[in-house]
Amino acid sequence: MKRILSLLLTLCLLVSFAACAAPTRVRDLNKPEPTAAPTQPQPTEPQQPSSITPALYKVTDETGNAVWLFGSIHVGLPSFYPLPEYVLSAYESADALAVECDVVALETDLDAQMAALEGMLYHDGTKISDHIPEALYTQAVEALRDSGSYMSALDLYKPVLWSSFIDNALYDEYGVDSELGIDMYFLNDAHGTGKEILEVESVQFQYDMLAGYSEELQILLLEGSVYSHQNPDEGREQVNSLLEAWSSGDAEALYALLSEEGDLETEEERELYAEYNDAMIVKRNISMADYAEEALASGKELFICVGAAHVVGAGAMADLLAQRGYTVERVTP
Repeated sequence: MKRILSLLLTLCLLVSFAACAAPTRVRDLNKPEPTAAPTQPQPTEPQQPSSITPALYKVTDETGNAVWLFGSIHVGLPSFYPLPEYVLSAYESADALAVECDVVALETDLDAQMAALEGMLYHDGTKISDHIPEALYTQAVEALRDSGSYMSALDLYKPVLWSSFIDNALYDEYGVDSELGIDMYFLNDAHGTGKEILEVESVQFQYDMLAGYSEELQILLLEGSVYSHQNPDEGREQVNSLLEAWSSGDAEALYALLSEEGDLETEEERELYAEYNDAMIVKRNISMADYAEEALASGKELFICVGAAHVVGAGAMADLLAQRGYTVERVTP
């Protein structure tokens, strides 16, 4: 289970990071490529309205100022669309869309991509093979080659980037699509309609967080990604459970999945998980709750769409804002 943990959390948290930090291939930094315009919304609406009922919260202060909290999943299925009317109505009523980072804008900003990738590089003349076990390097190369993602330039990058590449390749195998992710849907719509887009964090913040993981944690995550590649049926089962919990709005089930530590066998692994959880969840939840609180104070109505793990469950945004005295209501269809 611990080997699948990284992929499970990635599907709820890191896919946006993978979209930022793990482009489909590492470009030769000396050969910039032409850019393309942001794509328009991709989901194809089915004939019948979707029956999904994902969790949406309305947060209000004592003066009546409001923000919306929508827990996103960063991959999706065609059956998710069209999104329910209660979600779309909240989005349309908001003054602006707030996301973790604007990955659509990043697609056309080669300078930002290059700058962010700098932190993923080894700058001391070493390669990834100098930092990870030989057997893991061999297995990781094989996993990347299986998806057509391996190139020698990747050897200059840290394990966390390799892990993102391997995880991304698994999405197709699991039948999910990052282009159908909820964040991407709203970002594409906002870019197309001119709705204001705000970043709760930033691309650079997310890159720096990933690159700042200890080497030991990056190795553990890469081991998890390789294991998931070698055992796709186990990962597929976890992903299906995650999709079902999100689409049905089962906040308790979603929180239980995201809180699963698996069979962490040693004290070192438990310490690394604590490092991961603190950086990925705890600190960011507090920061995001602060952001929502500032929005409430400003009187600007925001539709805040961030990873579901930052919205539902103990210590997440809805919980933290309720503890701070705001009225937090679950919006029902």
